[in-house]
Amino acid sequence: MSIITSPSAITPTRPTNRPSRPSLLGLWLQRIRTRRLLAALHPDQLRDAGIEPWHLRHEIRKPFWRG
Repeated sequence: MSIITSPSAITPTRPTNRPSRPSLLGLWLQRIRTRRLLAALHPDQLRDAGIEPWHLRHEIRKPFWRG
């Protein structure tokens, strides 16, 4: 006697309580938005945040695919 199993019984399902990993596209879009927001900050806001102007220029010039 053999037991027939369906493919859904063999493949494991992903647990629903675990958060999914963000996609690469989502990460790139987040970097673009963050760098645009940084570029739009007023110099007083940058000073309050402790961000040096040279560091800001370096960060906003990076392409979106570089972290």
